[in-house]
Amino acid sequence: MVALIGMRITVIAKAGSKHAAVEKLDTHRYAISVTAPAEKGKANEAIRRALAKELRVAPSRISCVMGATAKIKLFVVE
Repeated sequence: MVALIGMRITVIAKAGSKHAAVEKLDTHRYAISVTAPAEKGKANEAIRRALAKELRVAPSRISCVMGATAKIKLFVVE
């Protein structure tokens, strides 16, 4: 868990998918599909929770630092 602190993760996001999925592309890159729509931060929250589950950390430890309205996002584990 200590190794994850400060980790920067690039996410290719797909909102409004039929099925939620997390695909690890490499050590610091993931493709995440969520069923939540891309409106009012719903998809970003779903992506943050999916990433937290994948990394086995609390969702509150992960924040989106870049790309909140873009398809490619940057998250940091705090």
